[in-house]
Formats: sequence, structure tokens, C-alpha cells
Amino acid sequence: MAKTMRSDAITGQGPTCALASTRRMARLLTQLYDSYLSDYGVEAAQYALMMMVDAAEDKGQAPLGRALGMDKTTLSRNLRVLRARGWVESVTGKDARQRSIALTSEGRSLLIRARSGWKKAQAGFRAGMNDREWAEMWSSLSAMTHAVEIAAEKKGR
Repeated sequence: MAKTMRSDAITGQGPTCALASTRRMARLLTQLYDSYLSDYGVEAAQYALMMMVDAAEDKGQAPLGRALGMDKTTLSRNLRVLRARGWVESVTGKDARQRSIALTSEGRSLLIRARSGWKKAQAGFRAGMNDREWAEMWSSLSAMTHAVEIAAEKKGR
């Protein structure tokens, strides 16, 4: 496999593995967003998690994990970092037995301040595609997500 990947890199052909291709794209995209968000002291993954906490209706850890496609351990580890930085906190949910995640005032302020960096990263990425490609990207991402969910359900049987 390593030889094939090296050969692909030399010939300019992308890898034929969906996982390798999407992970590469995710790393490159993360690096782009990180470069814009670093001025605000936040990483792209942290910012995305804070955006989800802000936007989610159900702010419990399980629903947040499902929405982000993160397992419980990964989400807990990421939330621990955000808590340590004072950007999120655990609060009592609607039911006193439940805990929800909420942005602190410092976290909300950071989210607002860093939004301009996020918008610049998004615009820079968007500028590399025409309208059709941009729409197709969103359609492909949706189809890919659906296909993975179906494959995971079949595996779980």
C-alpha cells in the first residue's frame, strides 16, 4: 500500500481509498481554517465544536457527539480542553439528572470575535470553486454521510 501511495503522489493521481482521500482533504481544510483562527487563539476543531454547542438544540454530550460524528471519548477529551480554557461549562439540563454543555461568556465572546477568521477561511476555500462545484460538494458530503451511516448500520447487524 505504501508503494501505491508513493506512486500516486509522484504521478499526481489521488489515492483510490475513500478514507485516505477524505482524511487528506480534512487535514488540508483543517490547516487552512487553523491558519485563520490561530490569530484568535483557537483551533478549527475547537471552533467547530463551540459552533455546534452554540447552535444545537439538545446540548447533551450524546446528541452533540452524534451531530459531530464523534465517539464519546473523543468528544469528552475535546470538551475537557474547552473547559480548561474557560470556553464551555457543564450546566444542569431541563431534567435535573441531565447535564448540558453551554458556552461561557468568554466562550461566546471568542466565538463572536473569531467568526471573522472563520468567514475568511470559508471565503478562501469557497473562492477555489465555482457555484456548481460548491453545490456539488455539499451534495456529495450529504451522500457520503448517508452512505457511511448505512454501511455502519449494516455492520452493526
